[in-house]
Amino acid sequence: MEQYQSRNTFLVSRAFKGYVLASVLTSAAIQTASTFDAVILAQCVGAEAVSASSIIMPVEIAFSCVGLLLAYGANAMVARALGRHDREEASAVFSTTIASILIVGGFFCLLMYSFCPAIARFLTDDETLYTLTYDYLSVYTLGAWLDMLATAFCLFVATDGQPKFATQAAIIGVVVNIVSDIVTIGMLGWGVKGSAVGFLLQYAVCVVLLGFYFRSPKCSYSLRLPGRRLWQMMSQNMKEGLAVFINNILIAASIFIINVISYNALGEGGLFCWSVCLQVLMVAAVAINAVMEGLMAIGGVMVGEHDLRGLGILAKKSLPAICTLMLLLIIPMWIPDCCATLFGADDPSMMDEVNHVLRIFSLMLIPFSLTLVLAAIYQVLELAKLNVVVTVGQLVVMVLTLWLLSAYAPDYFWWGFPLSAFLFVVGQFVNSYIAYLKTHGALSPLTLVPYSTGGRSLDCSVRYQSDDVFSVLHQLDDFLKQSGINPSSTFKLNLCCEELMTNISNHSSGRVTHHSFDLYAYVDDGTAYVTLKDAGRPFNPLLAGKMADSHIGQEGYQHLGLRLVNSIIDDISYQYMYGLNVVFLKA
Repeated sequence: MEQYQSRNTFLVSRAFKGYVLASVLTSAAIQTASTFDAVILAQCVGAEAVSASSIIMPVEIAFSCVGLLLAYGANAMVARALGRHDREEASAVFSTTIASILIVGGFFCLLMYSFCPAIARFLTDDETLYTLTYDYLSVYTLGAWLDMLATAFCLFVATDGQPKFATQAAIIGVVVNIVSDIVTIGMLGWGVKGSAVGFLLQYAVCVVLLGFYFRSPKCSYSLRLPGRRLWQMMSQNMKEGLAVFINNILIAASIFIINVISYNALGEGGLFCWSVCLQVLMVAAVAINAVMEGLMAIGGVMVGEHDLRGLGILAKKSLPAICTLMLLLIIPMWIPDCCATLFGADDPSMMDEVNHVLRIFSLMLIPFSLTLVLAAIYQVLELAKLNVVVTVGQLVVMVLTLWLLSAYAPDYFWWGFPLSAFLFVVGQFVNSYIAYLKTHGALSPLTLVPYSTGGRSLDCSVRYQSDDVFSVLHQLDDFLKQSGINPSSTFKLNLCCEELMTNISNHSSGRVTHHSFDLYAYVDDGTAYVTLKDAGRPFNPLLAGKMADSHIGQEGYQHLGLRLVNSIIDDISYQYMYGLNVVFLKA
């Protein structure tokens, strides 16, 4: 394998930042609804309702687990299919996922609804908390399949390169939820039942709005069930999502166990402090999920394109990004009384205790989030076993540490959170470095991203200057010849790339001319794949070529060269993804 690398990080950073920003806004909007719900319940019902929210959360996560089992792995499969520009496969995975959620998810909801009293009694023996828990579950379980469907829709739309659209739909859904909470909880006095109604309305609105995207021409998916392959693809979807399913099941179990441990060791005050910490952790999950989803979507496309150089850049960008986001969350927890009063802590001694606990708890957020982001990288690389070991191991270590401290040193109970997170992430870095040494430097010592693809690749960033364009074209010509591509295909690819790159250089938006665009060429088994990416205004060269073919005015005349591109390369496609124009050629 021979690989040339001269690419800068501009376009990868731009795509990642754009995706993370949109995903943060999406998750932040969703978490805003959850936090507002907790605040209005605390003010209108009482602190018991906040404690009940932590008791209910394992059940909500159980529903989320089923949704993620059916959608999260499928999203990774779709990303790789889009990276290969295989829309038929992407549509089959998409359709299978929707069918799975409606069949499996719907059945699970009915099953859980029938066992609501038993579930509520299992979660708590306290009569007040039992009543609150049952009232919520009796409404939520009937419509939880909407949560699964909304999650899947958001993932698929964002992976299709349109995260902003998913954000807009999520924000509108959150507004509906907040208005519903004000009416049902604040005005009608429905209490926790009103809370459940608000969430179901939020998911329903999100599903309807995102449904319009799937009917638009720019959508890469269409409903196309794979026939006899349905059960095979459903099984593959579940296999891909197994790691995140196990992780979320363990999160639900961990929350339940920590509920019991904190209550037994520290009483009602301890359970309340843990409930506040849990709300903070859910806010942290906004940023963590945004970075993880960005890695899964953009990284999955890069894997499909065989672009491990780009994946390496993306992985290294993700680690400082999550640390920065966690620092922004940690700062308010060190401001006196900033968080405690939001959740009904009006007693001075309780406020002091909550503030003290939050400051200790905040120390776990950076190492905890780093472990999960690294696990997402393992998922993209299809290192399924390592992904499961990491996600399972972190929670097991945390619960065991808290149990030991509650039994033998209850005064230091809250220190179990940062202690377990630090120990685990250090062990993770040591394991990565050992793997780096064992492979003789073939992997990144930090993220385990391989440095080679197994084929030959040319990887360049091209400045918006004609000299740079022609210099890279010469490199591409030499690369294709040395890689054994036949002269006819080499000539066609060079001719098409010359026209496309010249068009990008001459017509890209002025706001990016001081940066560069990327060319990535990959050769494997006698076939050449070339991908061009730029951050200019959206411009479809295939459509422009068709306009030229129809001789429509001056614009048609200007793009006669693109008509040639359409005519000499059969396998060419265009998509606007993550704020980038992406043109893919194969010969």
